[in-house]
Amino acid sequence: MDPRPLAADVWVFSPDFQRILVVQHRWRGLVPPGGRVEPGETPREGAIRELAEETGIELLIADRPAFAAARSYRSDWTATLNLSYWTTADPTTELVPEDGQPARWVDVRSDWRTFHKPDATAIARFAEQQRTY
Repeated sequence: MDPRPLAADVWVFSPDFQRILVVQHRWRGLVPPGGRVEPGETPREGAIRELAEETGIELLIADRPAFAAARSYRSDWTATLNLSYWTTADPTTELVPEDGQPARWVDVRSDWRTFHKPDATAIARFAEQQRTY
């Protein structure tokens, strides 16, 4: 069992906060780019690395997470603490996704299928808050 149950992802929004960049995970559905934080990385560094690995884009992201959640993917696994950072990007930016894990933009308010439905709700709420500022 992994003694470091820590993961990080990046909520990449269009500048108008209407769309979000997601990747198609093989069993979790559409999820923001992210994954396990490696030894020696900060969660923010891990989020930046995962974003580049899964989409081919390198971006500056917020210094602090926008959201944190404890997730359990299987009943026999230790829960994972996931920190979600955010940034914006032009949706016309060329994406170079990992093999077998296509990336695309979706409307933040649509009913996009994800393993952790509360994440989609939190993302939509965050985007709405940003649009009102």
